Amino acid sequence: MRNLLKKATKNNIKIINNVEVTNLNDGNKVEIQLNNAFVFKAKKVFIATNGFAKRFLEEDLQPARAQVIITNKIKNLNIKGTFHIDKGYYYFRNINNRILIGGGRNLDFKTEETTEFGQTELVQNKLEALLKQTILPNVDFTIAHRWSGIMGIGSQKKVIVKQIAPNIYCGVRLGGMGIAIGSLIGIELARKH
Repeated sequence: MRNLLKKATKNNIKIINNVEVTNLNDGNKVEIQLNNAFVFKAKKVFIATNGFAKRFLEEDLQPARAQVIITNKIKNLNIKGTFHIDKGYYYFRNINNRILIGGGRNLDFKTEETTEFGQTELVQNKLEALLKQTILPNVDFTIAHRWSGIMGIGSQKKVIVKQIAPNIYCGVRLGGMGIAIGSLIGIELARKH
């Protein structure tokens, strides 16, 4: 993120944080209204907020919270690769001798269909149980951090990259692959304009 901010600043691109876009009006230019009553205009707008984008799109798109845990470092951790359990609803991998595990929204789809960050006892307990019973049995470990992210999903696992109005484009529904393919989707959006 630091490098992205440096590159944006070097190219005279302004990044506005901690505001919510409340409305987009497409015309000769796109009028962007923010929750702090500030309004500005842009030649083109790219909606790339994945699960948060539903409010601006009439697409097969729903938010899906993903809860995650990472352990502290574990000596002699011999797990290599990325693994999926239970039809992909859980995944884990070794990151610098720590296990990152996430998933569990299938335990309560309705609750996890949200744009609210946070953790639930139900999902967190299941993630810890998988660590203790399946992934790291007989291994002492401690939890370093817990967090959540918001994915964009739909009835099919196909990214939506398209023009939705004369000056508005979207790149959404990346599922759990946003980190892996987000930059590529950004390049595709830039080429469409």
